[in-house]
Amino acid sequence: MSVAEILNSVLAWSSQRITYLTKRVEVQESYNSLLQSFIEAEQKRHIAELKALQLEKELQGQREKLGRDLHDGFGSQLTHLISRLELLAYHKWPDSGQLLRLSEFTRGMNHTLRETIWLLDQEEITVKALGARVHNLLLKIWEDRELPVLNWEFINIDSNYVVQPIIAMHLIRIAQEGTINALKYAIASQVKVTLEISQTDTSLTITDDGQGFHDVSYTKGFGLINMRKRTEEVQGTFLLNSTTSGTCIKVVLPI
Repeated sequence: MSVAEILNSVLAWSSQRITYLTKRVEVQESYNSLLQSFIEAEQKRHIAELKALQLEKELQGQREKLGRDLHDGFGSQLTHLISRLELLAYHKWPDSGQLLRLSEFTRGMNHTLRETIWLLDQEEITVKALGARVHNLLLKIWEDRELPVLNWEFINIDSNYVVQPIIAMHLIRIAQEGTINALKYAIASQVKVTLEISQTDTSLTITDDGQGFHDVSYTKGFGLINMRKRTEEVQGTFLLNSTTSGTCIKVVLPI
């Protein structure tokens, strides 16, 4: 075999070898790319599973809080109701005014129970549903009442927003407590309730044109402590302003 033939054979073998190695590199790069895609997909799946577990944990925590609220609230209310009924039974001739107050108290318990059961059944609540629920609550509180006049305003920039059940529960409870206080103590001609929902928070404002209160001891009663505690429990802001021209309670809670 001549030198030229040997060189041609070597060149041909080298060319084949280079082609083989090039393809092998390409296959390895393709494999590495697929492996990287697989690893990234597994990481995303793992992150999604962790988020789902965290969400389920948070929802379970909210359900437990709602359950405690139902248990604790009704436990004390039923104790009060039983003691009052026993006292009336002892006197044998109950006063009609006492019976009326117990009737109103029992009606309030029923409203609270229905709202809590509704909240326990929800994983998330649309702002539209929340607004309708608060409005319905106010209409029930104002049932058969002409004065004070109720003014209701619902401001919502996007009906697709959702609210966590624990936030909805606190808003409904504060709305109930605040408006009932205004009816009982403000001696007002008008009460305005405004629910406003933005991208970042939910605000509930209750204002009346009643007599207000200035005694510091009042701020420690009338359910104000409970409203403040509910607000602080979810890292919200509680604002209170009362003058002789009326009272304004504003609560801002995160979405």
